[in-house]
Amino acid sequence: MFFEARLPACFRLTLFAAPLLLAGTHALAQAGGYNHPVDPLTQQKQEQGQTQQETGKCLSPIDSRQTRANCSHYDRAVQPTQPDQPAREVKGPPKPDGILFPGATRVSPELQATKSGGKALNDIIALSQAKDYVHAAQKADALASATSNIYERSFAYDLAGNAAADAGDKDKAAAYFKQALDSNGLNNDDHYQVMYNLAAILYQTKHPSDALATLDRLTAETRSDNPQYVTLKAALLADLNRPLEAGALYEQAYTRDSSNTKALMNAVAAYQQANAFSKSNALLAQVQQKGALTDANGYRALYVGYLNDNKPIQALAVIDEGITKGVVKPSAELATAYSVIAQTAYAAGDTATAIAMYQRAAPMAADGEASLNLARVLSNENRLPEARQAARQALLKGVRNTAEAQKIAAQKST
Repeated sequence: MFFEARLPACFRLTLFAAPLLLAGTHALAQAGGYNHPVDPLTQQKQEQGQTQQETGKCLSPIDSRQTRANCSHYDRAVQPTQPDQPAREVKGPPKPDGILFPGATRVSPELQATKSGGKALNDIIALSQAKDYVHAAQKADALASATSNIYERSFAYDLAGNAAADAGDKDKAAAYFKQALDSNGLNNDDHYQVMYNLAAILYQTKHPSDALATLDRLTAETRSDNPQYVTLKAALLADLNRPLEAGALYEQAYTRDSSNTKALMNAVAAYQQANAFSKSNALLAQVQQKGALTDANGYRALYVGYLNDNKPIQALAVIDEGITKGVVKPSAELATAYSVIAQTAYAAGDTATAIAMYQRAAPMAADGEASLNLARVLSNENRLPEARQAARQALLKGVRNTAEAQKIAAQKST
């Protein structure tokens, strides 16, 4: 008897949003004889992340024992990380150059603003503090275009970029940050913070290739392995459909900080997108062995990974452990997992396991397909009273092939 098992839903694992902050702007225009302190900007933009989901079906026909299930793999829609909107960190007093980037290869300029230029720069900062971002950007642009002092020009373009970002014009902000870099008049700490801001804005404006090139330049010139840079690069690689590389960087971030569960799950999601299930499973298995696998999402990711890696026994062990701990709950999604285990077992000739798994799946399934598959297997095993009962349950919950369910429900014992 031929029968078909259709998976009603396919598992998906999405990446978590990673915070992304713009470095704070300069607190003071450096000018000979001009030393009027200005507080740093502290405006924080609203955090915003987005997750896009794709839809898809996973079909798995199986034939009484000759045909292996061909759909133990779930469709996955792994989304690239969507960082938060740019924001400024609250900064303390200006730091001496070289503290933030002591390994920088760039020779840091020792430049200052003129007295008049310093006053103009601080006036622009005051406009930004008053949230008059449009006028701040206009005055900064005008100053940058008029001055012959490359420090003033670089500083002004940086201020214009920050004002444009605060005003919501990220494309203009990116252009200003690039002009600030090209002017090349800031000390290393400020110069490389502008470079990071440019990479962040390019990513948010969906220019991942340019953002990655900028970030790679930053890390090459500063010799920095700042975790924030690692996370951003991982997100960019995922956005560029390079999930295996992204997964390795997320794993690096998690190895560095084992409390960073977002990095852990992003590594798993990226590896699964790359079909590198052995890597995602090994990573989560280590967490499980340490007793640190504690939430439903982690258990789900591990048993789904095992199923996609054609390891149903390990998947079932993870499910059972999660149920024992009270973490894994009955759901239509869990019913799908049980159905995949059942299909794989039946194709391998393990009828007892197939029946047991369909029996687990049937009560929690969203429809009657698991019950109908149970009825089919029981009917093939000539366990007709049980088959009829399962077929009736399938009809009550709804199936596509009502005629077959009705036929099994009406079967008479011989």
